Amino acid sequence: MNAAWRRTVERAAAGDGTAIVALRWLLEREGGAELTEAIWRALLAVPSPDPGLWAAVRADCLAALDDGELLMAAARGDGHPIAQTARERIRLRGGAELEALCLLAPGRPGLAAWCAQHASDLVSPPVAAMLLLVTGQAQQYHAIDPDGGALRAVLEMPGLAERGPVLAAMAAAGVEPALVAGGAGPEALVLGLPVARAAEAARGLAGGPAGAALLGLLAAADADRLDRATFALIRLAPPVVVVAWPDGPPRVVDLCELPERPLGELLPFELGVLEEYLTASRPPPDVRELLELLRDWLRVRYGDGIELGGRR
Repeated sequence: MNAAWRRTVERAAAGDGTAIVALRWLLEREGGAELTEAIWRALLAVPSPDPGLWAAVRADCLAALDDGELLMAAARGDGHPIAQTARERIRLRGGAELEALCLLAPGRPGLAAWCAQHASDLVSPPVAAMLLLVTGQAQQYHAIDPDGGALRAVLEMPGLAERGPVLAAMAAAGVEPALVAGGAGPEALVLGLPVARAAEAARGLAGGPAGAALLGLLAAADADRLDRATFALIRLAPPVVVVAWPDGPPRVVDLCELPERPLGELLPFELGVLEEYLTASRPPPDVRELLELLRDWLRVRYGDGIELGGRR
């Protein structure tokens, strides 16, 4: 495709009426796989493509998408017309693909509502229970999952994209966190989340003395501010630290990585690196708050006997 037609495709995707007319004329007269693919790929990148132009290439687009791309298309919530078509195609296939789509639903209200209406009788009982919960159907959820076993199974599924919205829905529906955590305490529910998502999920959860302290740290934080601070920390690019360790090989600590790791994976020796960085540098206030929260999490979780790593 020459540069002129490539620019025409880009203008058409942006809503240029003249470009849209030109492309529709060219498709009707000549077509061609290269032009058709260029058009549908461009139209996928915008939320509201021209209806006539999209209709002309929709079938080619759906035929070309692999299973992963079709799943992501079905999960879209920006109003693109491919979402509805992709969802129906996945519903007709059923099985693991439909369940994978439903596990993307938490945090996506439109997709969650569609899954609850069209897929809840076609997926496993745990996923069906989760769909009731995240769409606000608390009474129906409690009726089919009185002991929390179904929800516990969902929270352990690797395909679950977002645990935070499920935990928030639990709090809103009055689900006892310790029940879902299998007796391990509600703090166990946030250990698999990075700090910003854990802060979002911790609101409304109650726990025992240790759990209350850990969850209290998180619940008092602003999840959006933590998200922004994570990106600000990455831009600061603090140096990667090698920690000398007497009982094993040196440990590498990348401060930029810590906020994106599950809280349960943070290790005691990383506290020393956090302490040293906070003492020796002057990060912006939101970054300092982020790192102090990680520091305090480690202190509370591991207690006074925590071993500190040192810079090497």
